[in-house]
Amino acid sequence: MDEYSRLRDAFLTAKPRCEAKLPGCTGVSTEIHHKAGRVGDKYLRIGTWLAVCRNCHTWIEINPDAAKELGLSESRLNES
Repeated sequence: MDEYSRLRDAFLTAKPRCEAKLPGCTGVSTEIHHKAGRVGDKYLRIGTWLAVCRNCHTWIEINPDAAKELGLSESRLNES
């Protein structure tokens, strides 16, 4: 098992409930939303992870501006 898979499994075990809680939420976290993206070291930056259900993850990805307003995503541009 690679490092990401180990970290992901531990993260979802520690956070079994969806943290987004958007309309249509199933309540059970099954996925990781990478709030700051997955490029480079961001992939393993646990501080920017969000435990989410599939429904909430889909909503976040389809509605990036609203997700940023709700604090569910971060801007992936102009990062220093």
